[in-house]
Amino acid sequence: MEENKDPLNPAEEIESPEIQENISIGDAMAGVFSEPGNTFLSVKSSSKKNYWLIPLLILIVVSMLSSVLVTRDEELTSEIKTQQKEAMKKRFDEAVKEGKMTQEQADEQLASTEKMFGGSTFVIFGLIGSIAGVLIIFFLKALIYWGGLKLFKGSAGYGDIMNVLGLTALITAIQMVVDTVLAILMGKLLMNIGPVLLISSESVSKDMFTFIANFDLINIWYTIIVGIGLAKVSNLKSSITIPFVFVLWLAWVLLSSFGPFGMFMGR
Repeated sequence: MEENKDPLNPAEEIESPEIQENISIGDAMAGVFSEPGNTFLSVKSSSKKNYWLIPLLILIVVSMLSSVLVTRDEELTSEIKTQQKEAMKKRFDEAVKEGKMTQEQADEQLASTEKMFGGSTFVIFGLIGSIAGVLIIFFLKALIYWGGLKLFKGSAGYGDIMNVLGLTALITAIQMVVDTVLAILMGKLLMNIGPVLLISSESVSKDMFTFIANFDLINIWYTIIVGIGLAKVSNLKSSITIPFVFVLWLAWVLLSSFGPFGMFMGR
C-alpha cells in the first residue's frame, strides 16, 4: 500500500538533484566549427577545466610537422637562411657603428653563426622554436586577454580563456597546414589564403609584405571565433569582445611588421 506523504512537510519530499552533463572534449572540438557560441557556453558551465590541453597538443604536433617539411624544402630553407643572415648582419653592423665590436669581429661571428645553423642543427632549432613559439604565444595571449577583459568587468577566469584559446587552436592548426602547403607549392614563405597571393614580394618593401601577409582569411575567421568565445565565457557582449580581439591583433600586426618585434619575424 502506497504511503501518503504530508504536503505540509517538505522534509518528506525527496527532490532529485539536477545533474548537469559535461560536454565531452570531442564534442567541444567539433562544436568550435559547428556551434561555437553554444559550445563555449557549455564549456563555461562544465566542471571540466582542461579543454585546452588536447587541442594545444594537436597544434604543437602540426607545428613540428610544418617545421620539418619547411626545413626539408630547399627553396624555403634558402629563404629562411637568407633572412636570418640579413637580420644578423644588420645587428652586427649596428654594433660596429656603435663601437661595440670591430668589423673583423662582426664578420667572424656572422660566419660562425652561419655554420652553427647548418645541417641537422637547423632542423633541431626549427623544432624547438615551433614548440616554444606555440607555448609562449598561447599562455601570453591568455594572460593579455584575461587582463584586458577585466577592464570590461568580464567574469572569465584565466582557465576559461585558456579553454577558448585551446579549442580555437584547432583553427590555427588548419591555417598552419594550409599555409605550409601553399608555401611549399609556391616556393615562398608567408603564403596563405589572402591578398598576399596576389602580391609579389619584390613589388613592395619587406615590411609591407609582412604586413599584408598577416591578413589571412583563416586567421580572420580565428579572430572572430576567439571573440565569440571570450564573450560567452566572460558574460560580455560579442560587440565588445570581437573588436577588442581585433584591436589587439592589429596592434601585434603593426609591431611585428614595422616595429621592434620585426626581428622575430625575420626582418
